[in-house]
Amino acid sequence: MSDRIQRSWLAEPIVEYLEGLASLGYSRVTLQSYGRDLVRFGAFVERQGVRDLASFPELVAPFLAQLKLGRHWIIQWRSLLNCFLRHLRERGMIPVAAQLGESGPFIDFISTYGSFLAEHRGVSRDGIAVIQSCCKAFLAYIEDCGITDLGAIAPGTIHAFIASEGGHFARRTMSGRCSALRGFLSFLYLKNRTPVDLSVLVVAPRLYAHECCPRFITRPEIRAVLSSVDRRTALGLRDYAMLILLSTYGLRGIEVIRLRLNDINWRNERVHIRARKAGNASVYPLAPSVGRALLIYLQRGRPKTNAREIFVSVVAPFRALSRASALAHVVRKHFAKAGIRVERPGTHTFRYSCAQVLLEDQTPLKTIGDYLGHRNPASTHQYTMIALDQLRAVAMSDGEDLV
Repeated sequence: MSDRIQRSWLAEPIVEYLEGLASLGYSRVTLQSYGRDLVRFGAFVERQGVRDLASFPELVAPFLAQLKLGRHWIIQWRSLLNCFLRHLRERGMIPVAAQLGESGPFIDFISTYGSFLAEHRGVSRDGIAVIQSCCKAFLAYIEDCGITDLGAIAPGTIHAFIASEGGHFARRTMSGRCSALRGFLSFLYLKNRTPVDLSVLVVAPRLYAHECCPRFITRPEIRAVLSSVDRRTALGLRDYAMLILLSTYGLRGIEVIRLRLNDINWRNERVHIRARKAGNASVYPLAPSVGRALLIYLQRGRPKTNAREIFVSVVAPFRALSRASALAHVVRKHFAKAGIRVERPGTHTFRYSCAQVLLEDQTPLKTIGDYLGHRNPASTHQYTMIALDQLRAVAMSDGEDLV
């Protein structure tokens, strides 16, 4: 323990926190950096005339405001302080903070509605979590408006909530959130919590089938993205393995993130994709390029961990990646490095591109749908809206063939 930490009034909780990180495999350099930063935060708290751990959450924002650092460093600081606060809460040193919509007079309806969705609608666990997130936001909003009786919800309140949400989410996302809110309001009416069915007041943005062209990239651009990855580092080996899975099989981001060690059948050269969006499963031949990328990552880039998922973080505590957004960030980073511009780049860009490659190779739509894991043929059409070769032939013709 450094002298600087020993002199801090926070010495005991800081040392306990750092010891916990050390047991998870954090490097000595990282622990020293975290120790210095937490001592600095403790000194700021003390200058406010406070020596009470319970006051920490309220002082995080003022502390970050006076740092005058760039956005990247502020994010790093906030992450460290939030982790430290979580450690203090787990040890009972400060009260547990109430999350958005996790308290209040209506919170019981969230869990009840979740059970209803699972038992009567067959909604998946992930789907329920997304719907409940919107419901919690609505309940938090009406509580802020001073409404303590669900029967007192006015049409204006619902419209104002939707308008406030519209300032934070895209049109397609808002359509889904409005659908979730509509279902929740119908449930409240079913349970006699509202005198009328308020769901009819929810008007979602209008969406049009196939209103946007698929955002795919060409084969040379796919190769450029893969070539932009620095495979001399553990991070690069991991990123390359994930990207080549996306580009080869057109997988969804979450399907790559959830891929487990036992999903790769090395003996029979197969890749198993389980529990897909449509409730089905797929088996792909293990392409040599994919097999090499995975094997090199497992041998040279993947840290030692008990996680059964293939892809884990490259820094301690070496946990399995859990969100597709992490892979989307990897995609955007390497698109930028390769100098490739595409609207809303993400994991689905590779999925569209895979479908486009198959279409250009004259692959039947039914086969493309099976390859992508679609059950409904209509789902495949949106991935194959642009037949470049056919359009090129039309552009180069004299128009006589079209009459």
